[in-house]
Amino acid sequence: MKQIVLLLAFLLSVSCHRRPLEDPANNTTLRVAVNIKAIMNITCDIYNEKIPVPTIEPEMMRVLFYDPTSKKIASETYISDITYDDEGTRCLQGDISVRPGTYQMLIYNFDTESTLVRDDQTFETIEAYTDKVTSSIRQSFLGRAGEENAIVYEPDHLVVASNEREVIPFHEGVHVVKTDATSIVETYYLQIKVDGLQYVSSARAVLTGMVGSNRFGRNERVTSTPVSLYFSLQKSDDKGVDVLATVFNTFGRIEDITNCLSVTFDIRTTDGRTVKRDFDITSLFSSEACLKHHWLLLEETVKIDPPASSGGGFDPSVDDWEDEHHDIKL
Repeated sequence: MKQIVLLLAFLLSVSCHRRPLEDPANNTTLRVAVNIKAIMNITCDIYNEKIPVPTIEPEMMRVLFYDPTSKKIASETYISDITYDDEGTRCLQGDISVRPGTYQMLIYNFDTESTLVRDDQTFETIEAYTDKVTSSIRQSFLGRAGEENAIVYEPDHLVVASNEREVIPFHEGVHVVKTDATSIVETYYLQIKVDGLQYVSSARAVLTGMVGSNRFGRNERVTSTPVSLYFSLQKSDDKGVDVLATVFNTFGRIEDITNCLSVTFDIRTTDGRTVKRDFDITSLFSSEACLKHHWLLLEETVKIDPPASSGGGFDPSVDDWEDEHHDIKL
C-alpha cells in the first residue's frame, strides 16, 4: 500500500505543473523612435512662420513581419505605448510574438487621415496613396491641371521603419528590436504675390507632375502614373508683401517627366468672383531655394480687382437698426 501511495504522489508531481500561455522564446519587444528632425518646412528650413505646419505625432503603429520565402505575413501586431527618450524623441513600444528566423520587417503609423494603404499582402507590394478629389473640385480645374491626370489629395506624413533582413535569434526571455521610423513624404512651401489680397476670401491650387504613391516596403516611388496634387492656400505676407502661401505634402516630384510642371490657382473673391491663373514652375524645382530648402517662391503677381461699387450684381449691405412697434392681435 505504501508503494502505491508513493507512486501516485510521483505521478501527480510530474503531470501537474504550470505552463506559460506563450513560449517566452518567441517574445519580442519593439521600440520605434519617430525621427522627424530633418523634414524640411516641418521641423527645419521654415520659410514663413505665419503658416501653420502639421504635427507628426503617431499614436499607433502597425507592425508586419513577412516570411521572405512564402511572401506571406508571418506575424502582425499594433503598438501604442508612447514614451520619450533623453533627447525628447517620441517613441512607440509594444510586444509581438514571432519565432526565431529572418524576416522582412515593416512598421508604419496607422493613424493617418489622408494617406491610405493598399496591397499589404507582401513586403514588395504594400503601397501608400491618397484618394482622388471630389467631382466638384475636379470640375473646377479641368482643362488647366491636365485632364489626363488624376487630381488627388495631399498625403499625411507616413513614418516607416523597414528592414528586409531582420534577424530574430534564438533567445531566452524577451528579445528587443530597436529601430528608427522616418517619413516617406516630402513637404514644400509655396507662395505667390497678390495685389488686392484684401479682396480674397479663399484660394486653392493644383500642382501637376507629382508622384501618386509609394511602395514603402522598399521606399519605391511609383512614377508610371503622374498625378496632380490638390491643396488650399492661406493669406499671409512675405516681408510686408501680400502673398497666398501654403505648406503642402507630396510623395515627391517625378524627376524625368516630359511635360512642364504647372500650378493652377483658383481664387475666390469676397464678392463671389473666381480668378484662375496658371504658371509654369518647372524652373523653380531646379532653383537653389527649392533644392536646398523645398521653397517654391513665385516672382509673379496675381492682381485681384476690387469689387464693383455700383451697377448690376449682388451688393449686400446692412442698414442701421431702427425700432418699430406693432400691435399683434391674438
